[in-house]
Amino acid sequence: IKTYFIVGPKSKPATPNLNTSSEHSGSRSSISEDKHDADSIVVDGLNSPNLSEPRRPSLRTQILDSHNDTQAPNGVTPAFLLGRRQSGFFAISEMSLEEIAEEEKEGMEVDSTMVPINETLTKTRQLRQQTDKQLIHYIQEDTENNSDYFYKPPINQCTLTFKTAGLEKRYREHYLDDDNQQLKVKTFASPRFNAFIDMVISFIFLVAISICCFIVFGITMPWVTYFVVAMVFEVVMLIPYIKDVLIEAPARGCLERIRRCISLWYMRHVLGAVLTSLPAAAVYANFSCAQEEDQQKHAIFYCYLLLVALLHYCNFTMLSSWMKSILASLVGIVLLLLLGIGVCSESQYHNVYNVTSSSFNLTNNETIWQNYTAQIKLDSNVLFSGKHKLRFEIILDMALLLLLVWFLNREFEVSYRLGFHGDEEASADRSRMEIEKKHADWLLHNIIPEHISEQLKKTSKYSKNHKNVGVIFASIVNFHEFYDESYEGGRECLRVLNELVGNFEELLGDSRFKDVEKIKTIGHTLMVASGLNEQTRLQNRHPNAHLYTLLDYTIEMQHVVQQFNEGMLEFGFVLSIGFYCGEVTSGVIGTSKLLYDIWGDTVNIASRMYSTGMPGRIQLPEGTANMLEDKFEFEHRGTVFVKGKGDMRTCFLLHKREGAQWD
Repeated sequence: IKTYFIVGPKSKPATPNLNTSSEHSGSRSSISEDKHDADSIVVDGLNSPNLSEPRRPSLRTQILDSHNDTQAPNGVTPAFLLGRRQSGFFAISEMSLEEIAEEEKEGMEVDSTMVPINETLTKTRQLRQQTDKQLIHYIQEDTENNSDYFYKPPINQCTLTFKTAGLEKRYREHYLDDDNQQLKVKTFASPRFNAFIDMVISFIFLVAISICCFIVFGITMPWVTYFVVAMVFEVVMLIPYIKDVLIEAPARGCLERIRRCISLWYMRHVLGAVLTSLPAAAVYANFSCAQEEDQQKHAIFYCYLLLVALLHYCNFTMLSSWMKSILASLVGIVLLLLLGIGVCSESQYHNVYNVTSSSFNLTNNETIWQNYTAQIKLDSNVLFSGKHKLRFEIILDMALLLLLVWFLNREFEVSYRLGFHGDEEASADRSRMEIEKKHADWLLHNIIPEHISEQLKKTSKYSKNHKNVGVIFASIVNFHEFYDESYEGGRECLRVLNELVGNFEELLGDSRFKDVEKIKTIGHTLMVASGLNEQTRLQNRHPNAHLYTLLDYTIEMQHVVQQFNEGMLEFGFVLSIGFYCGEVTSGVIGTSKLLYDIWGDTVNIASRMYSTGMPGRIQLPEGTANMLEDKFEFEHRGTVFVKGKGDMRTCFLLHKREGAQWD
């Protein structure tokens, strides 16, 4: 068979330059030729006499060593350019290949080692620009799809309930959900803080209106009785909310049941209807037709208090706007009836008639006329006589205020429901993100151990030396006899191997084997190590606990193979294992397709223990067996020739000693 060595790319035949004024193109072609020379390939690491200096994999290290103090043309050192990483790519350079060519054209000196670096940085910049454009495109698509979110919310325009029954149910129960999350960070947006603020506002409304009633209308027994009952009810309802917000200790027993009862949807609305109506009821409790010198001023002030009490129906945003608006309308309708019917005119007419008939000795016709005239004059000065000149203005003000209350209640409920819907969407998105993050972490941790992946999130490099690390090579020695490529291309054979390796990996989920981690699978050979995680090693009480655990894991692997052979059509797989402990070096190789592996003489000896071992046995050197014989029993095998080490005395693991413990 004739063989060839790859020397380099084939040079293209020179073509005549038809454009005589293309000096700029000539300068670029020279740079390109230099680049091809720099990209020459070396076979077996030897320099060919006909080739220029090759680009070795350690080019970054060479540049860092030789240009630590050299300033690049753009004012940034090459070491800084190579060391600075953002999102897995090199930082964007201000100098491109075109700029380098222009500087060469002007006769400036340019470091030739910067040409491939700037080429990489230019490609990286182009890749980032494409990524940014794609991100902007996705944001625009998302904005177009959700443009009607605020204009057409998922709420019934008539009943203001969510169109989805499940979402409406969660909305009605979200106060209970917040009530159960005792350890959750408390914010003013949470339902419990919302209810607390509503209760405080309700208490302030009732106190302010009650003080005004005491000052203006005096003290009467019905009013005092109502005030005491209303204040007791307000305080009783306010105390649980104060305790719920200001005291961290969770409620238990009867208090917890009461709080959950008043937090239910319908019970909350019944209590809310009473609380919102207390200020208006306090004003109506002071209604009287008694004549006083300043009756008109008291009546106007009475209407003002009632208008303020109507604004209280905009409180309690967690309640249904329909219920609050209907209650406010009932209160306004009562005032309109008092203004229109004239409930106080008859008593005033009676008082006027007695005064005029008893004080003056007039004829019958004159008496009737004077009484009628006096009645009209007094009725026009009494607000609730039905003939007051301001009654139409008050009715108009009341109608406008009720319209405002209806509008505010509707907007408040829609806003609160939209806020809840946004929280639900954000929570769902957050849950999906957490699931995706768990999937990504799961995939990453299957490639790289968790304690190393956390470090790789901060830096792109990882390598570390470890002492007293246990390494095993476990192989199905007769798998090649089982593997048959003529049957479906060997897919079924690989499926069986995958099942067996999966059983080995399931053992690693046991808390007993927290120090053991799989390194890689090479064909039908499994490489496993213990003691690479310094954090878990520090938690062990015995310094060799991870080695004991790894030996125990090898015994469990033998049991898994035995059970697999019995349960899978009487397969006769035989597992051979080699064990050794010592110093190793662990590291991650690659930037895009990462590979975590361990190196060192310990790995080589462990591999030789497997290759020189016997089928179905666990072999290890005699020195290692002497170190672990306090927990396990071994059988001396004799002397075995090991490549690179010569003759070594080895042992076979028999079993774990009875009662041996190291946790």
